[in-house]
Amino acid sequence: MNRTRFVAAVGLVYLVGCSAQRGVDNGTAQNKDDQLSLDPQTGIPYASVYQYPIQGFNASDLGFGFGSMNDLMCMARNTDGECISYGYHLAHDTQVGKTPYGTVVMAPADGIVRITTDITFQGYGSTSSKNASYYGCVIVLEHEYPNGKPFTTLLGHVQCESGSAYDPTARTGNPAKNAIVRRGQYVGHIGHYWYGSSQATDWHHLHWGNRKGSFAPSAYTRSGLRPWVRGYAARSEFSQDPQTGKLIHPDWVDPVETVATLGDPAQTPDVGIRHHPPGSMLGDGNGSYWLVTGESQIAPLTSAVIATDRYDISLAANVTAAELECYAHAAAVSALGAVTPYQRPGTHAVVMAYDLTHERYDVIRQEALSSWGYSNHDLTSDASKIQTREQTYAAHGYRQLRPGSLIKANEQTEVAIVTPWQTRRAIATGETFEQLGYDWSRVVSIPQDVLDAVAGNRESQVVSYASIFDCALPAPCPSDGTCGGGDDPEDYSDGGDDSGDAGTLPAEAGQTTQEICNGLDDDGNGQIDEIFQCKLGATNGPTCVSSCGTAGQRVCEAPNCAWGACKPLAENCGNTIDDDCNGLIDCADPACLGQASCQAVSDAGAAADAQDSQGNLTVKVHFSYSGPATSGSIILNAWWQPPNAEPRVWAQVAPCTDTVPGDGLLACDFTVPSGTAPLEFQVNLPDGRFWGDESCYPTGGCGATIGSLSVSGPGGPFTVKLVPNNSSNQPYYNGHIDKIL
Repeated sequence: MNRTRFVAAVGLVYLVGCSAQRGVDNGTAQNKDDQLSLDPQTGIPYASVYQYPIQGFNASDLGFGFGSMNDLMCMARNTDGECISYGYHLAHDTQVGKTPYGTVVMAPADGIVRITTDITFQGYGSTSSKNASYYGCVIVLEHEYPNGKPFTTLLGHVQCESGSAYDPTARTGNPAKNAIVRRGQYVGHIGHYWYGSSQATDWHHLHWGNRKGSFAPSAYTRSGLRPWVRGYAARSEFSQDPQTGKLIHPDWVDPVETVATLGDPAQTPDVGIRHHPPGSMLGDGNGSYWLVTGESQIAPLTSAVIATDRYDISLAANVTAAELECYAHAAAVSALGAVTPYQRPGTHAVVMAYDLTHERYDVIRQEALSSWGYSNHDLTSDASKIQTREQTYAAHGYRQLRPGSLIKANEQTEVAIVTPWQTRRAIATGETFEQLGYDWSRVVSIPQDVLDAVAGNRESQVVSYASIFDCALPAPCPSDGTCGGGDDPEDYSDGGDDSGDAGTLPAEAGQTTQEICNGLDDDGNGQIDEIFQCKLGATNGPTCVSSCGTAGQRVCEAPNCAWGACKPLAENCGNTIDDDCNGLIDCADPACLGQASCQAVSDAGAAADAQDSQGNLTVKVHFSYSGPATSGSIILNAWWQPPNAEPRVWAQVAPCTDTVPGDGLLACDFTVPSGTAPLEFQVNLPDGRFWGDESCYPTGGCGATIGSLSVSGPGGPFTVKLVPNNSSNQPYYNGHIDKIL
């Protein structure tokens, strides 16, 4: 596989549908090996490559981001002078304090100058002590994408040097309006930007924006140029990606995404990676390893766990101490323990049995077995081991690829990484893949129609070029505030629109304050935490696998209302699973002490099945199942909620014995208290399948249950509903009866 881009970058749908590049070389290249190409109809240069506008800087040096809210930037005030709408950034800033006054600014792509420093704009100057009216200079360049669609680049907070002769070699002055400049050509210097009443804080930075569409001012005045020099917009102008939570503007895009789409690695400075996607393994070169277990969390991998769980440390990406500081550090990864892999007798199914937790998983494909460090040579032939594990280990569906695996479909070029919660996240570009330190030879290729089964559902969120440089725990600002630029944080006379026109914007309807992550409707619009990825305290986030391989949950956490690390569920005292990952199962777990369900539960001889302790009458339920004939006994598992009593624990229904094993039939009678609501059950087949598996895996019913059944009794037959069981992301169902009369 070559280094072609194989996923459109997030936010740059504008680039889709590229036509053949047009244009000719006009011979004006300055110290460039590539030729200048102009649209023959418009004369606008094509931006065949787009790079960072400051030499030696890169994405790891960027600060205040696109779509970030600046609580020092007020867009509108009420009659009492209180801010009711804050500004959201329409650009990316370089880090304040790291962009000295006088730093050279370059054209990020071939373009034509549309706005130069012969005009100033309110909001792009220094604070009041340096510049009483806050006026400063910007440069705007117009380009065309290779598909012919136009866009502009805004370079703000630059020195006003139009009075000096422009010399790109000597790096003096600024280019004139309508002049053509080449990628990497000098166009200006960073201007003064001191912050605070004492002017003691260095806030020099470059405000770098991209706006879609062609440049067509009504007049070359501050008012006429207003649409192309905006620095902030009201929150109401943005929409929000429901999966990533990122804000999307109809006119402005993050320029780093443009670099991701058009950037040339040979022309882009070396970058410092700050973020690897969840599932990745990291190593510091000194023998220490970590797993990325969440969007902003890593967990240490001990040498013992690496050995027992067969982690391939050759796959670890080398990281620096600075990168490790960008993550919250969780407790060490727990061992899954020794595994006994075997082939189920009489079938082609391979099983991974975990001896620590007494759990077993059917392996969906050979690639999944390999990803966990095993091969066919590891399969045991010990019949007694196989029999013990088949009979006593709880079945938990299928084992998919190990998190961190790189996967693609045979028919496609898109490569994705498997996350800890068993989904797959696409990697946006070949450049992104290689910057992350991944090896093309490690990519597993399988048929498209089994991709979801092996690697999980595809997320809408992708690993973009910009995202790998974002530190999840960024360094604090050099002063109070959010380090935002664009308009001066102490001045609101222009309404925050960077236009130079005085006045305030109308208040947004219903808003009283800015929404923050606190589980409350702060802005009074009837929605809670709506500008964030999730609502504080919510637990219905992406499904995930806990540290010991059980189903887990993610909680929406402050301060950013984002899904936290995968946490084990509380112990369910009747499902034969170590839900809370403490090594103890059901009634052996201290969490289950005092539970009535853990006090010698047994169907055989239990008075509850004849008459409950509250004196309720019992009802005889007749159960009948017909399915595929396979060697072995069919088992009926169930739980139910009697009236005025503790629930009956999920376990085998003892009176329902398979009298003729192997015929695919099960018919039996058992009693439950009258008024039981609900009753839920599952039919486990002797070959490891189960009645409620409607998945399209090789062993599932692919849209239908495996076999048919009926449940009858007084007031019956009963209506049996299908409800999801504890498995994640797949159509696995239990039978559910609302009430036994």
